[in-house]
Amino acid sequence: MKKVIHKQRPSNTKALISLVVPFTELGLAVLLNTMLYSPISYILSQLLLALFFFQCFILLHECGHKSFFKSKRANQGFGHVMGFLSLIPFTSWVEIHNLHHKWTGFRDKDPTTEGTVNPKFSPFAKALVNISWRLYIPLFTLGYRFGNYWNLEKMNRHLKPKDISRIRLNMIVLLLLYVGIIILVNKTLFFYVLPAYILSLVISDLVILSQHSHIDIPIAGNSPVRPIRYSDQVIYTRSITFPKFLAHYFLFNFNLHEAHHQYPSLPAYYLGSAIVDKSNAPGFIEYLKRYKSLSGMNFVFNTKDKMKTP
Repeated sequence: MKKVIHKQRPSNTKALISLVVPFTELGLAVLLNTMLYSPISYILSQLLLALFFFQCFILLHECGHKSFFKSKRANQGFGHVMGFLSLIPFTSWVEIHNLHHKWTGFRDKDPTTEGTVNPKFSPFAKALVNISWRLYIPLFTLGYRFGNYWNLEKMNRHLKPKDISRIRLNMIVLLLLYVGIIILVNKTLFFYVLPAYILSLVISDLVILSQHSHIDIPIAGNSPVRPIRYSDQVIYTRSITFPKFLAHYFLFNFNLHEAHHQYPSLPAYYLGSAIVDKSNAPGFIEYLKRYKSLSGMNFVFNTKDKMKTP
């Protein structure tokens, strides 16, 4: 196996270059909404904003790993801004996502996948899951964001009290900001921002669910287990393949999830050079065709070895 130069340091220059695309999209979206008044300009602005909001989530992810900018403060400050735009408290993101990387390989130990183990759903809930997956309704991303990063009950089980205090403060500040914005610019928000944000959740649903769903990940149960080495976590994740230009400049290599788990501290702008052995990386269209043919319950809550007909 060819080794990647995985000790590449974060580069402020590369980070700033990475920001050109999303903030150009934001500027164009604002321009289309303020200077041109037509259904086509509105639709284009919503598409641009949707991509921008999804990129904000990816940038939140990078800053949470402290691997986007050189300095810790820059990553924290920018991470809080991206968390605000993603509706995710940056403080809770860092703590829960770190545990995700620590416990990838055990579905019940990883706080982001523990809910997929033997879910007790009513027939109505199962139908809702299946319909949402089939119709591209972003139910899973909403559950992922609010069920993991706003869920104090879960955090109380996984985190230390001092971390909970910081997270509560972060939540309060965000909620006050959101309420203030809704009061001040509610009409603008709901017409110019909300449709784009919902579309960004649809995009997020497809990409995030590709990373660990329907993969045979063991359950620790009551057995004493230790965290799996990063280099051995590759088999418990999946990448999806896009053209390199699109992956690098628009997705910031977020689709290369196997490489990210193997080298979690490697800045995203270097991930394209990472070599992953025995890669599971279908093309995006192939991934959609294969897994959209399954029911939502099957895809999300069953592993490969328990595959059922949709």
